[in-house]
Amino acid sequence: MRRIVVIGVGLLLLAALACSKKSGEARLIYSEDFEKESLGSEWRAEGGQWEIRGGTLHSTQAMNKDLVLEKALPKEGVIELDMISHSPQVDIKFRAWGDKSGAMHDGAYHFILGGWNNTISTLAPLGEHDPRRVEKRQALEKDRWYHVKTVRQNGKITMYLDGAEFLNYTDEEPLDPAKFAYFSFANWKTDCEFDNLKIYSFE
Repeated sequence: MRRIVVIGVGLLLLAALACSKKSGEARLIYSEDFEKESLGSEWRAEGGQWEIRGGTLHSTQAMNKDLVLEKALPKEGVIELDMISHSPQVDIKFRAWGDKSGAMHDGAYHFILGGWNNTISTLAPLGEHDPRRVEKRQALEKDRWYHVKTVRQNGKITMYLDGAEFLNYTDEEPLDPAKFAYFSFANWKTDCEFDNLKIYSFE
């Protein structure tokens, strides 16, 4: 586990929970700090290289073969995690609300920081090249831990980076939650780490 205090993230989470259209609260339904020796049966690798090393999840050369969490995501909720790239091209990413029956790369919402040689960060439905994607053209830093929070609620997905709103996407054609319901860590071929995954539900 990477132990670090991220200023302001707690306040933003409280604000997001207060906006819930139901009870006004969200509950933690899953957490993973990788303080263990092996991933266990709740994780399934599509391929690639995934391993726990020193209390974090590490990957290189995964070639878009994700590590998929077998537990379903809530239809609306919050996903938090920390991630870092040790490669100059950065390119760190994950996918959520995806269809695990095929390759997550082909059917999920994509969340990418510093993609395309550290030129584009994006939030995209179904494919990272989907014309509906929203993007930010801003270089990010290698060897820096980023805290990412994603909130899906009332037809809108908002991505926060280190406590500040970074990207948001209003989904006019939401993916069917009965099928598109899973989370995965993703990587192409960068030296990257992930930690402190937390999933909250508004349901």
